[in-house]
Amino acid sequence: MRLDKNKSILFIGLVFLFQTTSVFAGGYTTKELIPGEAVGSNDFMTYLNSFYNFGIAISALLAVFMIGFGAFKYVALSAGNASTMSDAKETVYSAIFGLTLALIAWLILYVINPDLVNNSMTTIPTIKDCTNPANCK
Repeated sequence: MRLDKNKSILFIGLVFLFQTTSVFAGGYTTKELIPGEAVGSNDFMTYLNSFYNFGIAISALLAVFMIGFGAFKYVALSAGNASTMSDAKETVYSAIFGLTLALIAWLILYVINPDLVNNSMTTIPTIKDCTNPANCK
């Protein structure tokens, strides 16, 4: 009985593996448009770049909003209460930290390959097989 259960789990795992790899093997069609994405683009890399740029834009907007909210909380809502002022400072510091983290992520990707953040990568690059010197040119 236990052997049959393991076989069925292995079968389900293999079906799942083949289903996920078929997305990359065949043409990828987007179901939903990401704001800022070119209409009618069915390329996976274009979709991924649009998703990344949308995420960076949302994180920047949220950071600016939270800095403003923390400043408003510090000035208008604290009314001299040290605990509320401390909480407002923590909100501003956290927003600045999150914005810095998003910009560092962008910088790391830009240093690795500028095409990753400039929407100019259209295909996933492959590594050349240099076991045969004729292939390495």
